[in-house]
Formats: sequence, structure tokens, C-alpha cells
Amino acid sequence: MTTYRRTSISLFILCTCFISATAAAGGFATARFGGEHGHPATDHPTALYFNPAGLALGTGTRMYLEGLFAYRSASYDRPAGAVDNVLEDGTTGSGTPDSAINANAGRAELGNLLASPFFGIVSDLGIENLGVGAGVYVPFGGSATWDQNLSYVGDEQYPGAVDGVQRWWNIEGTQKSLYGTVAAAYRIPGANLSIGAGVNLVRTEVETVRARTALGTDDLMAGTDTIIEGRSYLEVSGNTMSVSGGLAWQPVEVLTIGASYQSQPGFGEHSLEGVLINKFGTTPETENEVVLRQSLPDVFRLGFRWLAAPRVELRASGDYTRWSAYDNQCLLDARDPDAKCAFMADGSVDTAAGGAGIVLNIPRNYRDTYGVRAGGSYWTRPNLELFGGAAYDSNAVPDETIDAALMDMDKLIGTLGLRYGFMREALTLSAAFTQVVYLDRTVDPRDRDADGNPIAMSSPSRNPDGAGTYKQAVSLLTIGLQYAF
Repeated sequence: MTTYRRTSISLFILCTCFISATAAAGGFATARFGGEHGHPATDHPTALYFNPAGLALGTGTRMYLEGLFAYRSASYDRPAGAVDNVLEDGTTGSGTPDSAINANAGRAELGNLLASPFFGIVSDLGIENLGVGAGVYVPFGGSATWDQNLSYVGDEQYPGAVDGVQRWWNIEGTQKSLYGTVAAAYRIPGANLSIGAGVNLVRTEVETVRARTALGTDDLMAGTDTIIEGRSYLEVSGNTMSVSGGLAWQPVEVLTIGASYQSQPGFGEHSLEGVLINKFGTTPETENEVVLRQSLPDVFRLGFRWLAAPRVELRASGDYTRWSAYDNQCLLDARDPDAKCAFMADGSVDTAAGGAGIVLNIPRNYRDTYGVRAGGSYWTRPNLELFGGAAYDSNAVPDETIDAALMDMDKLIGTLGLRYGFMREALTLSAAFTQVVYLDRTVDPRDRDADGNPIAMSSPSRNPDGAGTYKQAVSLLTIGLQYAF
């Protein structure tokens, strides 16, 4: 059996599975640019993403460079009840022998370092009430490499088990969605209202490897000596567009209220193109050109900041992310001109609706999420700001489609940091520490029929059972440097 193992570190959206990144919002959104100053009522350069109307609230020209450095720890405990077919010793058939149950049930862990950049330049171009800008950043992204199951190192009978019980969804992979944004805003003086809009070029890349069988089960063997576990390696990429827009209103000088909208990449379903390599058991390796079809969410944001006293600013914001648009990850044969994603309720191909050329489907059926956030700043002196905040974000992933590649949960987020101005505040250094606390989550195994078979989706939507207990924590260090002139 061929074992693919990749060690590259890049970043975004999976295909045959999803990699949970440094998510600090519902689903796998990871936008934490600017720390506590990245929000829909901001005048910070991160307004390029959070609300382009904020570009008109600043003056002069500002260049901002930020690095977000994260450490993510996670574990997945899979119960024996989630294994598709357990074979008692001495029996034959397709499944997992009882003596090898710890090859498919037990604990998997990871501990990964991740990094993500933000760079932007914004300016009024010397024109009062104008704001323009451009930036590059990664609002969705991550990398995951799971620890090996050391008890199966060098095992010749079950060689695939070395990659851990989570291998059916993710062994190792990288994902990134890189945004290149240009935006502009104008402030209407008489109305104290800023209007802004932005255009994003979105470059999405995926490289991932997972365990798989031809039937979508977690069976190790067929008969007594035939290995059927294999590997799927996917590499796809694509370019698309999205837009953003927003308003920022200042009814009084010390209060700013902001509202913004980020559209879906591709304004709905979009495509990534590349290659899928499969190696199932002892069968020959195959390589096919494929197209991944998926729909990512759009985001609505609302917030305010209030200078409550000469040295005190208070902030609050919320977001609503329409994750319900993310219903399937459908992989098509790129050589089939009639290929189309259409499914019945049981996951089988809906040929009456034109479904054809489907290689694999991962049902997602996500739920819309919301997040709320509150914080504030205190200036001990004009060039030294201390800030902090707390947030809550809800979970997008339903029990029936959760897996070890994306383990979303309800989460609590706390941040502390500071900004210090040098050179008469032409140069500003910021640093913040954020801790994301994920609430532990346990999902029961699938129901079984009268014969003891798991009740699962039909091909091509059949995947192993992701039941089990999920835990994770993410620590973030954000360091930013701004130069203003």
C-alpha cells in the first residue's frame, strides 16, 4: 500500500476532507487581523477586510504589516462503536478484525505551529474625506499534521494504521485562501457618513492526503489477508472574485457605527481544478484530473466604537456567517463534459436532475453561525495603548457531518495586548495574545439497522463515521507594525 505523506507548509480548503485551522469564528473562518482593532467600525488598515468604509476615517498614508503566529493542539477519541464493520476473530469478510480494533479506534493527537500574514497600505491621497487601499491576507487557512500511531510503526499486516485513527479524514495537508483586495471609501461630511466598497481576487489552493477505501468505509481487510485500505491525494487550486461593501456613521464625533458585507467567493458555487491520485489496497495507482465544486459563505457584520472618556474607548461587534450555503464538497471528473453535482436525500446521484461524472461527495450541511465580541482600550499616555476583549462564536458543523479534519465547536475567545508609538507615533508597534477555548464535544456513533450495519449515506457520499470526542485549543500571538506618513 502506498503511503503519501507531505511536509510542505502553506494554507486553505480541503476537498476530500477539511483541515481545521486557527479558527476563531464559526466554521473555518480565521480572520483575526488587527487583533481588537479589526472590526466593522474600525479606521485601522484592516478595514480593507472588515469594512471598507473605514478607509475614509483615517488620514495620511499608512502601511501595516502583521504576522499571526499560532499553536494549535487537538485530540480525537474514536469509539469502537464508530467502526463500520468489526470482524470477530476467526470470521471472514470485509472489515476490521477484532484483534486490530485499536487500528481504527482510540486516540489521535496533533500539535502544530501555524503562521499567517497581513499586509496593507491605505491612504487619503491628500484628498480630504477620501480613503483608498490595497492589501494581501489569508482570511481562511491552516495546516495540519497528525501524530503517528507508534504502536503500528513497521506493521506489515495493517500498514495504514500508523497514520492514526483520524486518517480517514486527514493525515496531513495544507490549505489557503489568499485574498488580494483593492478598496475605496468616501466620507460625506454633511451626513458624517462613509461609504466604501472593495473587490477581492481570491486564490484558493489545497493539498491534502487521507485514508480511503473504494466503498467509502473504514475497512482494513477483505477476507483474511487482502489489504483494502488505501490513500487519496488531492491537489487543486483556482481563482475567483468576491466583493465587499460597508457604511460607517458618526452621529457624534466620539461614536462610530459600522456595518459591512463580504460576499461569497465566486458569488455562489465556484470551482477548483487539479489532480486526484488514488491507491486502494493492492490495486494499481490511478491519477485523474478533477474539479472540486463548493459554495462558501457570505458574512454580515455590525459594530460600534465609542470614545467614552479622553483615555477610554469601548467597542462591541457581531457577525452573522451564512454557512448554510456550504452543503456539499463535490468532486467531479474533469474529462466529463456533462459532469454535474446533483444528489438524492440519501447521498446517491440524482440522475433525473442531471447528476453525472461525480467522483466523490462530502456532505457538509453546515448551519449559519454568529459571533459577538466586546472590548476596550485605555491609553496610559498618548503613545501607549492597552487593550483587551472577549468574544463568543457558535459552531457551524452538525453532528452528522463532523469529522477529525474539521472539529468546530462553540468557542470562547480572550485577547490582551498593547500598541506603542515611536518617532512621534509615525511608527507603531502592536502585540496581542489571544486564547481560543473550544468547548469539548462528543458525538454518538451512527444508528445501525437490524443486521448491525451502520446507517450511512449512499455512494458517492459514503464516508466513515466521525463519531467520538473532540478537543482542541489555539493560542495566537499577533505582532503588527504600522508606518504612517
